[in-house]
Order: sequence, then structure tokens, then C-alpha cells
Amino acid sequence: MKARPILVMGICGTGKSTVARGLADRIGGCFIEADLYHDASSVARMRAGLPLTDDMRWGWLDRLGNAILAAPQRAVLACSGLSRGHRDRLRARAGEMDIVFLQGERDLIAARMNARTDHYMPASLIDSQLAVLQPPDPQAEHALWIDVSLPPARIIDIAAKALACTTSTGGETQ
Repeated sequence: MKARPILVMGICGTGKSTVARGLADRIGGCFIEADLYHDASSVARMRAGLPLTDDMRWGWLDRLGNAILAAPQRAVLACSGLSRGHRDRLRARAGEMDIVFLQGERDLIAARMNARTDHYMPASLIDSQLAVLQPPDPQAEHALWIDVSLPPARIIDIAAKALACTTSTGGETQ
């Protein structure tokens, strides 16, 4: 049985893709990039600096849940997962998951966003994402909070170590 999936979440610019890809490589998991599952109209809307509504996100979250279920190894998903409702939608499809919540200072995240040239998401959407963000509960949602001011390699080390003993039922292995 595959171990419980891992959701690497946070607002735009926190390094979700970098961390999730590195974590998947480290644990031999299957990296899933949520951005690749948006429909064209959602990408166009974000590119125009307009935030998505929940109604626009539901199908996307369902597609991500299906991708998690289809993953041949432990899935490591890079996805904003901004609200509890978004995470509940993923869980309804794909089951319980471990969460790595990447969080940090707005100014640092804005600087990272402004330095990016290879992504459709503009820095102008930071505030709308912060407005929707409901940080995960460390206990109830099996969430590990990590500050994004740390180097990505260190974040991956922390997450890999914390999640290495997690089984598909959430217990610790001996």
C-alpha cells in the first residue's frame, strides 16, 4: 500500500514546486505539479491578474485528486491548497494526506514573485491569496509548517525527515 500523499502548499511564490519536486526525488515519490491541471480559462484569468473563485477551483481540485490516486508511488503534490475547503475537496477524492505548509513574510514572497520570469502568476495576486489562506492545523490536518526563508535544500531535508516515518494511516513506523 502506498504511503499517504503529501501536499506541499502555500501561497504563490513560496517555492511549492521546487520543494515538492525535491521531496519527491528524495523519497522516491511521484511529483505532481498542480499548475499543469488548470484549464486554459483559469490560466488566462490568473495571467490577467484576476484571482480564481472557488467555483473555478473545484474541477481543478478534483483532477488533482484523481492524479494523486493514479500516482504509481507516493504522490507529492505542489498545490496552493489555500483554504480548508480546498484541502477537504482533495481529501474527499484522494484520502488523508500529510501537509507541508510553506509560509513566510509577504515582502520576501513578493521579491521572489517579482524576480520570476517563467510563470503566469503575477505578484499582484499575493494579497488575494493571503485573503483566502486558511493555514492548516498542525494536528488535525497532519501539517508541518516551514518558513520559506530557509534554503530549499534545508526545507526538503526538514520535510523528508519529518515525513519519513509516516505510514498510510498516519501512524509512526518503528
